[in-house]
Amino acid sequence: MTRLRRWLLARRVVQKALATPTDLQFLRRPSPRVLLGLILLGASYIFGWPAIIVLGAVATWIKQPKLLLVGPPVYGFSWALFALGLALIGRKSISAGRAFGLRLLRRFAEKFLLD
Repeated sequence: MTRLRRWLLARRVVQKALATPTDLQFLRRPSPRVLLGLILLGASYIFGWPAIIVLGAVATWIKQPKLLLVGPPVYGFSWALFALGLALIGRKSISAGRAFGLRLLRRFAEKFLLD
């Protein structure tokens, strides 16, 4: 376990997480615009492959293969939702997400990697 611990501590991202002071900007309540962007991002994952799988199952069950022609437009719609969600979230929220990830990594490193 000590070899793995040393290897992880040598990684640049772990060192960066340990050296970066905690930034609590992500603990503030997100704006309605960011919230809508996150909802659209989540919806894009639902409208992607799961919708195509459900369409395929329904098309098989009711024996209507033409129903599968709806799949590609639904998949394209999921990408449009994803792009719109990213545009609404904006660059500031992405940097807040990075700060949150570094904080999680720092807490993990402090708890499990440092003696």
